[in-house]
Amino acid sequence: MDKFNEKMEAIKSLEWLIDIIGHIGISIVQIIIAGIVIKLLNAFIRKSLKLNNKLTERKKQTLSEVLSSVIKYTVWFIVICSILTTFGVNVTSLIAVAGVGSVAIGFGAQSLVQDVITGMFILFEDQFGVGDIITVDMLTGTVESIGLRSTRIRSADGDLHIIPNGMIKIITNMSKEFNRGTIDIGVAYEENIDRVIDVMKDEVAKIYKEKTVSGLIAEPKVLGIIDLADSAVVIRILADTDIGENWQVEREIRRLMKKRFDKENINIPYPKRVIEIVENKRKEA
Repeated sequence: MDKFNEKMEAIKSLEWLIDIIGHIGISIVQIIIAGIVIKLLNAFIRKSLKLNNKLTERKKQTLSEVLSSVIKYTVWFIVICSILTTFGVNVTSLIAVAGVGSVAIGFGAQSLVQDVITGMFILFEDQFGVGDIITVDMLTGTVESIGLRSTRIRSADGDLHIIPNGMIKIITNMSKEFNRGTIDIGVAYEENIDRVIDVMKDEVAKIYKEKTVSGLIAEPKVLGIIDLADSAVVIRILADTDIGENWQVEREIRRLMKKRFDKENINIPYPKRVIEIVENKRKEA
């Protein structure tokens, strides 16, 4: 009788082991299928957005990033619930318990909720998108990704900044419609200022007409004198440019203006210091 019971226990153990191995195998298959489904859905989204001519490239990239994130979380949530069900876990009860628990930790998750809500407003209002150059909390960089919880921007020095959406208060977007370059040039006080301004106006008109500088969308404007500095009269030029081209336009206009000043013998000042030596002569008694 004891031997019979031992055999039955061994059979039950073997059946249990086979059952567990079967559940693990099914779970692995579900995970593989989930990965394939995510890739197929992402490919479908990218193709659909590519065929939509009403959306800009920036908007297409932003929607692709966000929808891919939503698909990933949704598919993995379904797969996890399915795996738990395979192992005999009552998912309905688990979700109910999680719902009750969420009320208890809700006060501690206020910042997370704020991040998600702010992220939704950023997307719906199209405040900025992937590829835009923005300034947030004194950080300037290119937007690499936008999620419902956080935004990632990479600065010019290569650093990646991850900013929770709830902390984004004031955004400066430098990629809306056009950028504007600002070029301040100082000339010596000894120069004829009217002649200098005429030379500068002639040069910017020549730059735009001959398309010497790429990225300009309109003829630059010479505003006039904006400052009487210690050693220079500062004249400002404004140039409207394509998105992201303002910095290279500023550099090129400075270079060409320096060459024109050299040709016209217009002096660009540099700091000077005058030292007066007073010699005291003692009268001989």
